[in-house]
Order: sequence, then structure tokens, then C-alpha cells
Amino acid sequence: MQKNNNIIINSFFYLFFVCTGILTILYQIHFDDLWFDEMVSFWVADPSLIHSETLLRHNEIDLHSPKLFTFLLKFFLNFTGYDSQLARYLPFIFGSVSLIIFGAISYQVQKNSSFLLTTFLACTSIYIIKYSQELRPYSLLLLTSSLNIFFYINLIFNSEKKIKNSLFFIFFSVLNYSTHPFALIIFFSQITHSIYKYIFLNEALKMHLFLYLLVIVFYTIFNHDYILLQISFESYSLSDDIKNVIDGFYFPRFFGSKIMGYYYLLLLILLVIKNSKMIFSKKNIYLFLLIIILFSYVVPLVYGIINTPVLHDRYIIFILIPILVLISCLIYEIKNKKVKFILISFTVILTLLNHYIEIFERPNTKPQFNNIIEDIHLSDTKNIVLFINDDPSDDVYKNLISNYIQNIVSSPKYIFKFYRYDNMPDELQNLWLICYKPNIDYDCKIKTNNNFEIVDTKIYWQVEAKLHKLK
Repeated sequence: MQKNNNIIINSFFYLFFVCTGILTILYQIHFDDLWFDEMVSFWVADPSLIHSETLLRHNEIDLHSPKLFTFLLKFFLNFTGYDSQLARYLPFIFGSVSLIIFGAISYQVQKNSSFLLTTFLACTSIYIIKYSQELRPYSLLLLTSSLNIFFYINLIFNSEKKIKNSLFFIFFSVLNYSTHPFALIIFFSQITHSIYKYIFLNEALKMHLFLYLLVIVFYTIFNHDYILLQISFESYSLSDDIKNVIDGFYFPRFFGSKIMGYYYLLLLILLVIKNSKMIFSKKNIYLFLLIIILFSYVVPLVYGIINTPVLHDRYIIFILIPILVLISCLIYEIKNKKVKFILISFTVILTLLNHYIEIFERPNTKPQFNNIIEDIHLSDTKNIVLFINDDPSDDVYKNLISNYIQNIVSSPKYIFKFYRYDNMPDELQNLWLICYKPNIDYDCKIKTNNNFEIVDTKIYWQVEAKLHKLK
């Protein structure tokens, strides 16, 4: 009877945490407008394009990203309609499902109430929430990584369903690595972990090696051209991010602030040190999770030394899985109930306070086009001209930005006439000139015609609009 009551209570809290996390993502899903990379995703995934045109756009401007997310987004928009607001619901779905799997992974590692703490920490993670609202592949990367890890652990611990687990492991491995190349870090971690178990724990290796071989074969078949293209680059657009790695191994970014970042980092290190003998001596999955964390930094940094810097925090978003699972499960390994209670309580309280600040004091970090458009909507002038201060020859850059703005102003609630600066009719007598990224130090005004005067100005984050009228 007591056991059934515990199951009911645990299930209630698990569902409560997951639902709260999902509602939090949904609550601010349109807090930010699209930033440049998201405009890229939206432009490339236009459902009106034929397959070859989508590939052409992808190769023009998004060639470092695998095509999986692009075509999933294209498929999604084909059903919802080509709407930038609706597009955000695809990463929302990916992020929401990920929250469910965090607890499932944790329960595989340790079958006690620690999975509730893991679920709580995942559902209050501002990093997961923000990237579940962003129109880029990182929420999909988190989802496929969690499924990959889940079935790898299941493959180890569940001997009764080897064939089923093997098939799911292969499928989600290939899917994961096809989402983003950094997911291969998990693959290297699994190989290393299997070899360790073979050498030190005398566990079988042949079947795992066979599965890894199948994963490599299928991954190469589906991503052959992408792999050859990526290894051909001598440099990436990213600068070396070593300063942020040194500053707490990205933990301040993962957990919303330096205080929270260093708290989680210190907590993880102390828990690992305290349980180091148990981690290396017993047949558990802790070592595998530690290997993922270690490789997430070492592999990209080594590649950066050999070839070119590539490491960025969002590329290793999956590192949150082993971090949160390890912290939760290792806290529950503490025998002293009073210490365990204090540590859990302190972690939960700090996380809730940080979560409140991050949600309700969240700053704008992306261009506020919708705010500008809404202000213009209340004015009498309905002509909008988009000006982009960029290389005049870069038509792709202009196309994807104007595509996004035009998608906003085409909403039924607006009545606008939209033009690009390089295609502006001569007969316009009044217009709103919208300038993207005014912080680059240029004047948001028509420079080729002195007959216009500026009579009104609207300024938001990274966006400026000025009302021009003929004198």
C-alpha cells in the first residue's frame, strides 16, 4: 500500500514539473522575434519551394548545419502555413518532449526519487526554455541526444529486449548525429565507455562494436556530402570561444548567471569527488555520463587546435543531460539524510529564485521587429521600406531579412505596402524606413533624396524606424 502511494505521489510531481516546464516555454514563446540565424532557418524552409530550391538555399547560407532540421521545419510549415509565429512551435515540441525524457534517463540510472529532482532542474532550466523557443536545431539536438542516451542505457541494463533496444539505439544514434555534428561526441563517449567496461569489468564488447559499425555505416550513407564539406573548411565564422570555456566551462550560460553557474559547477565537482570510488568501481552508468561531459570540451578544443576553433555552448546543449542527471543521482547517493535534505532544499530554492528572475526580468536580446511594426500600424502611414546596411552585392542576406519582415506585415490585421530600399517606387510621398541593426553606427534615413524630412522615430532593440515625408 505504501509503495503504491509513493508511486502515485512521484507520478503527480513528475507530471506537475513537466507540465510547468512546458507551460513556461509556451508562456514566452513569442518573447523574442527571430534573430539572423532564425531568419535563415525560416527563409530556407519555405514550404512553397521545391526540394532542389530548398537545397540550393541551404547550401547558400546554412551549409554548416545538417539538412534534417530544415526539412522537418519545411514539413511542419507545410501544414501550419508559412508563418514565423507558428514556426516557433516546432522547437517548442522538441523541447517539451525532451523534458519528459530527462526524468526517464535519471530513473534508469537510479531507481529512486532522484528522477524528480532531475525533472525539476530540467523544467526550470532557462537554457532549455530559451532554446526550445528558438527556430534553430538545438532543441532537436537535445531531444535526439536524450533519446540516444536513453536507449544506450536501456541497451546496457535491459538484457531481455536486446533486439528492440538495439534497433532503437541505431535509429536514434543516426538521427542524433544527423541533427548536429557535435552529437558525435556522445558516440565517442559510448565507444570509450564500452571499451572501459570490456577492459576493467570484463563485459562483452563484440555486440556493441557491431552496433557502432552499423551506426557509422548508416550515418555516412545519409550524411556523406555533408561530412566531406565540413572537413574541407579551414576556418569557421566562429571565433575561438576559449574565454567562455575557461569562465566556468559555460556553466554560467547554462544556468543563467555566474552565481548559479559556479554553484552547479562546484556542486558537480564535489559530488563526483565524493563518489569517485563508487563511480569507477561499480557497474553503473555514472562514468559514461562523466565521459560525455569531459569529451564535450576536449574533443572540440583538440579539433580547434588541429584545424579551426568550433566550440560554442549551444553546440553542446546535450551536456545538460549528464550534468543534471549526475547532480540529482549523486545527491541521492549521500547517506546522511540531513545533509541530503539541506543540499536538495538549497539547490531547489536557488534554482527557483534564478528561474523567477530569468523569466520575469528577461531582457530583450533579439531585434524587436514586431514592436516596430505594431507602432507603425497605429500611424497613418502604411508604406514600409526596409533598409539593410550591408554589402549591396549580398542579395541572399537582404532576401532572407526582407522575407521575414514581409511575413510579419502580411498578417491580416495589418494593411501595409512593403518595399525594399533597392526597389523603392519614386512616387512615394511618405514612408516608414525600417533599419536593421542601427547599432552599427549608420543613419537611418534616405540619403539619395533631400526632399524628405524625418518627422517621427521609433527605436527598439537592434531595430529603428523613421517616418519620412516629402517637404
